[in-house]
Amino acid sequence: MPLEPFFLLIALFPLIAYLLLLAMIRLSGRVLVTTGGRDIAAISFAICGLIAIGPGELFFPKAAAGAFGPWVWVALITFYALIVTLIAMTSRPRLVVYGRTPEQILEPLLAAAREMDPDASCDKQVMQVFLPRLKVHLRAAGNKAVDSATVESFEPIINAAFWETLLGHLRHKAALTPRPTPTRGATMLLVAIALASYVAFRAINERQQVVEGFREWLWR
Repeated sequence: MPLEPFFLLIALFPLIAYLLLLAMIRLSGRVLVTTGGRDIAAISFAICGLIAIGPGELFFPKAAAGAFGPWVWVALITFYALIVTLIAMTSRPRLVVYGRTPEQILEPLLAAAREMDPDASCDKQVMQVFLPRLKVHLRAAGNKAVDSATVESFEPIINAAFWETLLGHLRHKAALTPRPTPTRGATMLLVAIALASYVAFRAINERQQVVEGFREWLWR
């Protein structure tokens, strides 16, 4: 059976926004460098609608909703945000790059590393950058077929200042790299547009069901 238009809207709207953002970054030829924690937060936003109509519906606290009304959503959103924050804070520190492959980000990574350690060197065979003064090995990892990469360290670096400094330098150096040819992201953009068109079509043709679904979902 087809999913009700309201639940379809809730499930796919965050995911469509996430896909459109990544597609535009990839098609523009620009590069986006962010931290692993922020990447986890973005992915969590993308799937929050799916979680809302899945586990959220399955484990919805009906007794609390009956007592507090719509205010129960504040508690649920806060609970979800705390879970995401815990995962982001306990995950291994790393940098995430969108718009470049691991091979394309290796040279900017070396240039960024030399801003922190002039003696930094690169081993292209294993995609690693070594900072001898800081005793840190960095690795550019990722799938060669996808224009995204991660920068990780072999050593357990918990110093946030190191990653913030590397992030700033890498953003500057990566922005100076030439635009890749050909650019990618057309398929992702088409998928996002197709999903958005389907959701909009269902929502417009079944407006009354969307309004009723929102009212029943919010006030339980």
